[in-house]
Amino acid sequence: MNLKLYSRYRNSAGQRVRTALNIKGMEYEYIGVGADGAISKEDYREINPQGLIPTLVIDGEMVTQSTALIEFIEERFEGPSLFPEDPIARARSRAFGQVIACEMHAVGVGRIRRHLHEAHDMPKDEVRRWYEHWLHDGYTTLEALLRRRSASLPFCYDEKPTIGDLYLVPQLFNSRMFEIDLSAYPLLCEIYERCIALPEFDKAMPENQPDFPGELDGWR
Repeated sequence: MNLKLYSRYRNSAGQRVRTALNIKGMEYEYIGVGADGAISKEDYREINPQGLIPTLVIDGEMVTQSTALIEFIEERFEGPSLFPEDPIARARSRAFGQVIACEMHAVGVGRIRRHLHEAHDMPKDEVRRWYEHWLHDGYTTLEALLRRRSASLPFCYDEKPTIGDLYLVPQLFNSRMFEIDLSAYPLLCEIYERCIALPEFDKAMPENQPDFPGELDGWR
């Protein structure tokens, strides 16, 4: 099976998918999108009309959107499951990830911040306040959800990383890079540290991608 992943070193959604593929032990060709990558954003739209990353191409067939891709990877490939076995924990792990994908990442992603600044003349310091408001709103929810668990676990909802952890790590990575104060979220930070110590997560980190330019540029 031939797998090609169109991604970018600093793309959170792509990092989720890279981690999922690593956990399953799948080899894939990484194709960077953008100025530092192998393909331009303009040419990439011929592959994915929405222009968003990642896209996974499986034997010539294209699939987009990280949640759909993670579910595909789980259903198609052998290896450790990306979901808890218990049905309630599985649903909660999915919901945890969707708080990040739908409520945090979606409103604070770079193209939204740029639109607020460029199209609505919002000063960059106000854009930053917008971004931090929705981040802390989401992190407060996530920390509270973890505190409600009936038992202490090393990862979000299992003894091993599952889908919630795959979403948490890129989100916290970006917040640390942007120097967001995360001291109010000790459970999230503990799980983050536990995850990034694993080779499957480390291999997916931005600085370990072929298109990494040599340094992280922080807030943009």
